[in-house]
Parts: sequence; structure tokens; C-alpha cells
Amino acid sequence: MWKQLRSLLPVSRPEQLTISSHGQETCDISFEQIKAVMEWLALSLMAAGYEARAHIVWDSPEARVSLDALPKGSLKRHEPIFLYRCGDRPMQPPTGYYWRLMTEYPTLRMYQLELKDR
Repeated sequence: MWKQLRSLLPVSRPEQLTISSHGQETCDISFEQIKAVMEWLALSLMAAGYEARAHIVWDSPEARVSLDALPKGSLKRHEPIFLYRCGDRPMQPPTGYYWRLMTEYPTLRMYQLELKDR
């Protein structure tokens, strides 16, 4: 009975900004650089008024992180997904999506996953 009741309730959203990091250990950059990227991303999301869950994928040529590693439903819930490019080019986006370069980021290594116009 509890499972049925729980399935009828809306999915709870965090009451504060939460950024899940995926593949950070494979990106060969310093802790200080990672901290600066995370701070910039958090401040940008807060400035935009976003206060829920977001994801950042650290994309390196040595150990590509799969977007399948993200929690199931992240795309369906429209949680923002960002990519920090550690190599020469970003990973392939899922079908129907593209990586939009975030020109606001100083090194031009930050991308946001966006839905293609149909």
C-alpha cells in the first residue's frame, strides 16, 4: 500500500541547489581548477534563480564518462546537465540533444546539454 501511495506523490525536488559531479576523478586538472569551475557553475545557476538539482560531467579523453551514469530520469525531469571539456572536443550528446558552448565561461570549456528543436 505504501508503495502505491508513494508512486502517486510528486517527485520531491531539493530545496536548495545541488550539483552532482560525474567523472571528476578522470579529468586531469587541479583541485583548485575544479573548485573554481564548481563555484562559477553554482553562482551562475543561483543568479538564474535555479534552486534544484543539476549535473556536471567531467569529460576526458582517457576515461569518457557515459551520460548513462546520470541518475535515471535526469533528462526527463529537465535537470540541467553541464559538461566540462577536459580534452580537445566534447563527447557525443544523446540523440535529440546538442552541447551548447557556454561562452560566458572564460576558458570556453563549459557546455550545457540542450534539446534540439524539432
